[in-house]
Amino acid sequence: MALVAASAVFSSCSDWTMPENLDFRRQTPEQADPEAYAQYLESLRAYKQSEHNVMIVGMKGTDKYPNSQSQHIMAMPDSADYVVVHMGETLHEKIVAEIPEALQKKGTQTLLYIDYAEIAAAWQALEDQRADNGQAPGTDEELTAFFKAQTEAQLARCNPNGFAGIVVSFQGTKIAGYAYNSQNAYMTTVKAFHESNPDKVMFFRGGARNVIDQEFLKEFKYTIIVTGEEKKLNVLPGRNLGSTAPKDRVIMELTVPSAEVPEQVGETPVNAATWLVTADHSGYTPKGLCVENAHDDYFQKDMAFKNVRAAITVMNPVK
Repeated sequence: MALVAASAVFSSCSDWTMPENLDFRRQTPEQADPEAYAQYLESLRAYKQSEHNVMIVGMKGTDKYPNSQSQHIMAMPDSADYVVVHMGETLHEKIVAEIPEALQKKGTQTLLYIDYAEIAAAWQALEDQRADNGQAPGTDEELTAFFKAQTEAQLARCNPNGFAGIVVSFQGTKIAGYAYNSQNAYMTTVKAFHESNPDKVMFFRGGARNVIDQEFLKEFKYTIIVTGEEKKLNVLPGRNLGSTAPKDRVIMELTVPSAEVPEQVGETPVNAATWLVTADHSGYTPKGLCVENAHDDYFQKDMAFKNVRAAITVMNPVK
């Protein structure tokens, strides 16, 4: 009798406590209201095609599965016009898949970062190794071949990953010898890439006045000036562009605080945006801003990408 009673109790309890799968995931805007989200994306793409001050944001790419929103192209601020990816030899397929998705949905173009400084550091490491082994320094021919091959290796990451173009970073000089030969090999290789890929957009970053082939600078859509610790932004165009580099396509590059550098270095993006829309820009034309380490701006307490979003709003107030 007791067994029958117990069986009845457990049977009844099983009916009461049948587990139910609950979905606690927050709905995306697309899931919550597909029609409104489609209209939003349409207006966003129209905004990207309109005349406005551009925002370029930089992020670190990874060959591992992205475990943070700051590693996703699609997570970058919607109103950012360009995302610049700093990557190694490979990029995780999840991130690669977001390159065409960001373009199709948001009108955001994703660019590959090409770096002269990285090649220069690798060459110096070789020279140090030669010195340690009691060998003679590399010849001019070896130097030229090395910079050409390393530049080609970086550029070879563009097309297979579907990047819309490249950001060519150069902050060296053109003094005869190593500086001249290495720059010449680097920029000549970039020029050859451009001639083979005329549809790829190009930005130049760094000291434009020190580029040997000043005529080639006209092929770059924008010239990005690295502001560093300088807060008097008006002095930078003359200092970086010289007398012959194009002055009608200037972008100022800022940074935001990070875990490694928690204090703001140089001008803030918001103050730079205010300067852009209010200051007298005699002799040059600013076209927007670049936040080099925008991925670090994701980790804000009250709003993701707080500094980037605020700068965009100042540059392009809603009318």
